[in-house]
Amino acid sequence: MKDKRIYTSFKGLLLIYLPIYLLMSIIFYLIVGIKFPPTLNHYLTVGGWTIITAIYLIFGYKNSYYELTKHEIVHHKGSNILYYKFDDIIYIDKVYSGKKLSIRFFTRIGDERYLAHDPKKKVYNTMLERCTNLIDKEELLRRFPKIKY
Repeated sequence: MKDKRIYTSFKGLLLIYLPIYLLMSIIFYLIVGIKFPPTLNHYLTVGGWTIITAIYLIFGYKNSYYELTKHEIVHHKGSNILYYKFDDIIYIDKVYSGKKLSIRFFTRIGDERYLAHDPKKKVYNTMLERCTNLIDKEELLRRFPKIKY
């Protein structure tokens, strides 16, 4: 029983790409030379960078999604596929996940993982429902004292 594709938040992806886009636009503008008013080379350079960024943004959005199965989350990340079994998730940081644009959780072996929220938080709510081996924060820190919480 597989659900359809659940895409990550476009807003979250945009928040990642926007500062990089702005910084690189300024750098490309300065590489061509500091002139005012801008020349045709300035427009072509910044326009080319804008097109490349838009392509990466669309490609990144379309190729990063989740599928929920009965026993696991399948995270498609470009050509990589990651599997997170619900039984292997032992702690979900509800405080962090409620405030940020990502879900923070720990696996059975003490690995800290992050997943981007989907717009309706379906993955997060499913994790809260189906993860049966959840422990509290004190137990997590007792089992894995090296974790920086």
